[in-house]
Amino acid sequence: MSQTTVLEKLRAELQKIERMLADLEAERKAIEEEYSAVLNEENRIFEEMRRCRDQYMYSRLEVRLNAVSRRRKEIESKKTEIERKIKGYSEEKEKLQMRIEYLRPKSQS
Repeated sequence: MSQTTVLEKLRAELQKIERMLADLEAERKAIEEEYSAVLNEENRIFEEMRRCRDQYMYSRLEVRLNAVSRRRKEIESKKTEIERKIKGYSEEKEKLQMRIEYLRPKSQS
């Protein structure tokens, strides 16, 4: 009887981890979209700077480029943090699945 209680707790924990993984995947997708937009903006500013001949305009573009680059680096750090969390939750999910498989009675296979 206690083994089924342990199994139920493990299954509940597995569902919780699966929900967290789904949330993190959605967050990663949003961050990827934001990162893509910022990267496109950075590339566009690079192109403008390359074509620019006016020193005043070049300085303004340089300031904008620095701000966009800083934003991109912030997003990159968020992205790596999310990916690290996803990796950790995935490993935890695998461990739980293995424990559930091990504890499951053979008649329920």
